[in-house]
Amino acid sequence: MLDNTARQLQDPMPAAPQSAPELQKKPQAPAKPAVNPKAFSPFERVLSAVCGIAAVGVCLLYLSGQTQLANTNRTYQDVQAQIATQNQSVTDLKQTIGELSNSNRLSNYAKAHGLTVIEGNIKRVTK
Repeated sequence: MLDNTARQLQDPMPAAPQSAPELQKKPQAPAKPAVNPKAFSPFERVLSAVCGIAAVGVCLLYLSGQTQLANTNRTYQDVQAQIATQNQSVTDLKQTIGELSNSNRLSNYAKAHGLTVIEGNIKRVTK
């Protein structure tokens, strides 16, 4: 009942000495002849050169397109900045017009210069 399922490291009974196994020689396959690489034909050389030149051309075209796109994007951003500046300027000028055309300011200016304001002659234009 005290059997252990683990493998014993040392056999309780030494086994009979085993004789060295005999090595069997495997038959050797015949040696393969060395493969002689063949030189490329003139057509293959021309085809390789054309493919290489085409790949370089595509790469240069791609880089040129990326550069042109970056320049166009920069120009677009500059124009957008100029538009924002002009819009701010227009807003400031509209505010200045509103302040200068205030009726109280006009009345004070007229009194300061000895003029009289006739309210019936003032026309108001609104959009």
